[in-house]
Amino acid sequence: MSNEILSGSGGGNNILVTAIGAKMAMLLLADRASMRNHPALINLGENLVGTATEQYTQYGLDGYDLMSSVTEIQSVGNTALTTAKQTVSPARYALAYDWSDYVETLDQTGQINSLRLALSIVMSGNMTFTNNLAKMIDDFSVVVGSTTVAYTHDTFLAGQFKLKQQKVPGPYLRIMKPKMFTDWQSDLEARGGVTQWRAATEQMQQLRGLGFEGEYNGIEVFTSDQVQTANAGADWAGGIFGRGALGFKELRLKPAPASAFIILEAGPIRVEEIRSGRTEETAVRGTYYHGFVEIEDLRGVTELGAQ
Repeated sequence: MSNEILSGSGGGNNILVTAIGAKMAMLLLADRASMRNHPALINLGENLVGTATEQYTQYGLDGYDLMSSVTEIQSVGNTALTTAKQTVSPARYALAYDWSDYVETLDQTGQINSLRLALSIVMSGNMTFTNNLAKMIDDFSVVVGSTTVAYTHDTFLAGQFKLKQQKVPGPYLRIMKPKMFTDWQSDLEARGGVTQWRAATEQMQQLRGLGFEGEYNGIEVFTSDQVQTANAGADWAGGIFGRGALGFKELRLKPAPASAFIILEAGPIRVEEIRSGRTEETAVRGTYYHGFVEIEDLRGVTELGAQ
């Protein structure tokens, strides 16, 4: 495995190489933002019994249909419920780290241990969730912005206006690549509109997550390096969407067998330790079942910004 932390075989090779030592000792620059609990995303629940997929009907209720004027003793006609259905399929996502007792003995950082790596796997689960969310927002049928053109305030407003014109209710969630965000901030400052920008405070980032940048026009703006590319890599494809555009479902695993050694259960993420005494190797394995579904396409807009 590519992430095995094992020593070499003899001589000066039996030490932690500098790259591994540095990786374990310092916090790498990486995206740790998770929009999992944002109200614009619909959590479709966890119950999934006897099948790998789940289908549900979109009824289109909640005051969508108008009442008809009906005279006294006249029969009212039936309004048919929609039969539109959507399918969500939670899939398994997993991560594993293996290391030897010898390398752990030589570890001067103290980072190579089961619990530390288990906590890292939980954070990786959050990153995986964000990555899969980013793969959804680059695929809406409505697209604003021009290819190879930097993201501007005009694109920002165009995405918002598209949702307003479609009568999409809030709250809205906008996700940008950091390059898109800095291009927008530069354009906004040049127009004199930066005074309307409400930058995130430390307290708000603790509530919303590290990817939360602030609010403009009542829209919460997040940045993520998981945002996907478009147009053969010429652009970043961020987006904005309202509640009802996207939903996700997670699968809570059944109780582990007695033979399993579970070191961490973080909601739907389970981390297990596996020990091989013969080879003096330890491994931690993390599993997270989840899946996304596009519920209603016109509730979201893909936004382009040059790389």
